Amino acid sequence: MESQLKFVASLFKMAIKEFLNVMGPESIQTIFRLMGETQGERVERVMRKKYKTDSWTKDDFIPKLIKDLIEPTLGEGNVEYKIDGNDITISLAVCPFQRAGMSITSKLYCTYTEGMIETAIQKALKNIEFTTKELKASGNKNCVFQIKVK
Repeated sequence: MESQLKFVASLFKMAIKEFLNVMGPESIQTIFRLMGETQGERVERVMRKKYKTDSWTKDDFIPKLIKDLIEPTLGEGNVEYKIDGNDITISLAVCPFQRAGMSITSKLYCTYTEGMIETAIQKALKNIEFTTKELKASGNKNCVFQIKVK
């Protein structure tokens, strides 16, 4: 299984290199953002069905988002979150793209992660303000996202 994943990752890296040559980084970032947003919508919809709810509170949704989606992707202990009133902070210690051997310095893949997390939370909690505070791709220790529920 690991050799298959390495093969797929190597093909993906080659494809991205060629896409960059043809389309440029801005177009690729836009595509990754849109892919993340689509996935974020799907995540919230699947979670709503799984937990049989028509509406979420931040205290219900955020821990489930971490437990069901983010932690299985990053590994246990690689994500922290804090809910303080209407402010939510999510901190990721691992980048799954970097773990797969991809260079994250161009921030192409960051737009996917931002789009997925922001859209899932937006769909669940409706009126939010989402800010990226830190990115591993910028040399920071963690990716840190700040969400304000309005």
